[in-house]
Amino acid sequence: MVLISGGLGYLGGRIAKYLLDSRFQVRIGSSQSHPDVPSDLLSCEIVICDLSDKRSLENACKNVSSIIHLASLNAQECDHDPEAALLINGLGTLNLLNAAKKMGVTKFVYFSTAHVYGSPLQGIIDENSTPRPMHDYAITHRLAEDYVLQANSDKDITGSILRLTNSVGSPLNSKENCWMLVVNDLCKQTALNHSMELHSDELVQRDFIPISTVCSTVVDVLTTDVLDGEIANVSSGTVLTLRELTNLIADRSEVVLGFRPNINFKRLPKGKPLESLFISNSKLKSSGFIIDTDLSYEIDQLLLNCNQWFAP
Repeated sequence: MVLISGGLGYLGGRIAKYLLDSRFQVRIGSSQSHPDVPSDLLSCEIVICDLSDKRSLENACKNVSSIIHLASLNAQECDHDPEAALLINGLGTLNLLNAAKKMGVTKFVYFSTAHVYGSPLQGIIDENSTPRPMHDYAITHRLAEDYVLQANSDKDITGSILRLTNSVGSPLNSKENCWMLVVNDLCKQTALNHSMELHSDELVQRDFIPISTVCSTVVDVLTTDVLDGEIANVSSGTVLTLRELTNLIADRSEVVLGFRPNINFKRLPKGKPLESLFISNSKLKSSGFIIDTDLSYEIDQLLLNCNQWFAP
């Protein structure tokens, strides 16, 4: 049995569906007593997983062999309430680890963020780069990483840390709190308005990775020992500027929706030029993981779903 904390969220839902399709038994931990469960996940067991309630965490961990820990506040929520970020992202992870150890869970996979390396991300980054978290979202994820590493070092549980860049793909339904993410926002704008307005600096570089690749990586981590006790970047190892990304979405819209949206790149004040970005995924590749970096399929599915959900 695999427990996914935050398994009804944007990324968690996709991972849960992928694991179900791969014949795993999946239990989803939710902070809500009566959550809205997507139709794709109705065969999952749903349990309360309150990161501040040790009893609920121990119950969630019963008969579980592995945990994928995704439950956390997002960047906006962390900025709004840093204390809650510390309690949920940081101490909540410690609480879940302690419950997992008590209940005999053997493997703990923690989803962290590439933002632990700094803000803005720039230059050449690999797992040996010194973390310099600069905001509450990154700081609290870095704290949680240390709790996982401590538990692994004490041999209480086998921990792995995945530092994710920017995953691209459709949520399981339109209700997910994911529409502030740049790719999702642009695809939704395309469906709603047949146009896109980019609100960020078009020259900013980001590493984007298909959610399907993230999901397959999780299966590899669960079923092998190559990343036991390790930190690994889950990245594509390539970058796109936001201008390139926007044009790619327009290209895919022309293919799957039959129209090319108008694009408005807002002129923003020029800041200090950033170094070119490269976030290495060499640890995953050297461990035998297959990293598919083609975003087309995930963007296509996101556009089609946005057209179904949001088109007037």
